[in-house]
Amino acid sequence: MSQKTLSVLAKIIIILFAVLGIAFYGIAVPFGGQELLSGAPELQYCYFPWLIFMELMVIPDYLVLVLAWKIADSIAKDRAFSKGNGRRFKYISVISLITTAYFFIGNTVFFLLKMNHPSVYIVSFGLTFIGASIAAASAILSYLSQKAADLQEQSDLTI
Repeated sequence: MSQKTLSVLAKIIIILFAVLGIAFYGIAVPFGGQELLSGAPELQYCYFPWLIFMELMVIPDYLVLVLAWKIADSIAKDRAFSKGNGRRFKYISVISLITTAYFFIGNTVFFLLKMNHPSVYIVSFGLTFIGASIAAASAILSYLSQKAADLQEQSDLTI
């Protein structure tokens, strides 16, 4: 598969994630929350704290998509293993780790305040694991990109 094809596929996936994010954060979270309240109006006090908590995750999620788009651009330009991509992967790792910690801590606080159902809290452990895995994979890719860029730099000096 060519670099251009990989870049195009990556950008298609990024666009799909962006559209899914709009559907999730713009439709499912606010309207799904309202739908849940129709069956349990006694939980009205939970709606706005949860809405704000969830919607604040939009910012880092879309920042990661912007960084991923830049990585896809560099792949098309035959700069997949570059110091720039190493930095981008590092930023993605840090953003993912911070967002994962925010999500886990928020779920825990809501659980302790009796604003979170135990089954939702248990599911949050799985989502926390996924977030931590993304952070770890991004850190590994950052390291490998930096090493490959260093090797390329050394190779260029010997020519």
